[in-house]
Amino acid sequence: MAQPIQLYPDGEERRRIMDFIMAAGQTLLENGAEVFRAEQTMQIMARSLHLREFHVYVLTNGIFASAGTAEISEVRNVPQRTIHLGRVAAVNELSRELAAGQVGLDEAERRLVAARRIPFPNVKAQVLSGTVGSAAFALMFGGGLGEAAAAAAAGCLVSLYLWTCRRLPALFLKLTGSGLITLVCIAVCGALGASVNHAAIGALMILTPGVAFTMSIRDFVKGDYLSGTIRMIDAVLVAACLACGTGLVLRAYTMLTGMVVV
Repeated sequence: MAQPIQLYPDGEERRRIMDFIMAAGQTLLENGAEVFRAEQTMQIMARSLHLREFHVYVLTNGIFASAGTAEISEVRNVPQRTIHLGRVAAVNELSRELAAGQVGLDEAERRLVAARRIPFPNVKAQVLSGTVGSAAFALMFGGGLGEAAAAAAAGCLVSLYLWTCRRLPALFLKLTGSGLITLVCIAVCGALGASVNHAAIGALMILTPGVAFTMSIRDFVKGDYLSGTIRMIDAVLVAACLACGTGLVLRAYTMLTGMVVV
């Protein structure tokens, strides 16, 4: 049976509830949830736990919240974001159960800790998805079996590279990863007599900032222009890194060999 939730929590309990809600919002933002979804979930949790006069403002990289007559206020910085929809789904499910009165605060805190610890897919799953995804994109963009094989080889190697060097800055990984993809595609396509263009485009698709771009458009539609601008800048920077990494390798190859890649 769920522990009953206090209708009028005291000062210490209110602080505890506030910390729990902020941690839930931070978990959502860190793992790829939309800004408006994080705000909505935090508000649902506050109502369910009877934290009155709760106000929250969420940005792409930060959360500002207060409760009561602003005697409780908190700011959370969320500098790094990734994609882990399993964690997002777990927090959303927890908010629904809180709203239905199925769990108390103690159980909710334990569930949130468990949600934050849901592991990422292991390296084998990530490499496999990168390999298959690259090949599928190469075929989708008009390539043949040779281009798909080259894209698969590039996707496999770049997935291993991203996993091995995952602690390096994200933009540096995108820049060097796109260069690695181009090098592998040139080498494999040269051996197979395939088109480098189709193979490289297919493999580069696994690095493109599709989620950031899509969510920036959603933020603009929702009227949250600041968060939309932040995500759009992030997407543009990643796209620029991909273009620079690919262009530098192609330029160097042309200068060294005198051959134009096609």
